Amino acid sequence: MIKSVLIYEFVQKAVSAIAPNRCPFCRNVIPSGKYYCERCYEFLPFIKEELLPIENVSRRIACCFYRRRARKAVLWLKYGCMVYPVETFAFMISEKLSGIQADYIIPVPSSRKSIKSRGFAAGELIGKRVSMRTGIPMLKAVGAVNDKIDQKTLNSEERLLNAESSFFLKSGFDVRNKKIILIDDVSTTGATLSAIAGILIRAGADEVIAAFFAKTINYREMKLSGKKYRLRS
Repeated sequence: MIKSVLIYEFVQKAVSAIAPNRCPFCRNVIPSGKYYCERCYEFLPFIKEELLPIENVSRRIACCFYRRRARKAVLWLKYGCMVYPVETFAFMISEKLSGIQADYIIPVPSSRKSIKSRGFAAGELIGKRVSMRTGIPMLKAVGAVNDKIDQKTLNSEERLLNAESSFFLKSGFDVRNKKIILIDDVSTTGATLSAIAGILIRAGADEVIAAFFAKTINYREMKLSGKKYRLRS
């Protein structure tokens, strides 16, 4: 695992000679091998403690609240066709997962429509990098139905109902007696994570942990950060 990371970082340095490495939070050029600039890191809305567990998910591990610079980085990844935030998200998630053992990493899948419009599946890209850094193998074991409705257009109750009918376990994948880590870029209500974890639990998985870069604001959970943030971005 360490060797693969070193090789990958060497390749990244070589690439940076052609395409400069940039901070995903401000897009300023930064040295190769760095994942953010010091100023941005200082002002990131970190989540310092684990979030409360939800149905089917024993632990939720997140890096930042979906605010300010963290929000910009997610939007640049999703809608700006800028994939360099993937490296930073994966690095920060891997740091959070330090010491946690699991059998598989499974990325939250994107619909075909989303992949077609963006050119990539964010969860899968992040999952591959986290797998490389942690040494935990990644399985693309969960699929999304073709007519999956975008969660951002729905309220909390609708999100849960939509999520439960939007995903499925692909044939040929055995998760019985396995500990799984679900990987994604951002989580809102947790409905998607809960629904996918439910599928895996019913298929025999022992435990499902969710790890993602950003969590949308919930004032009860926000107290865990130890800081207060103004509503204006």
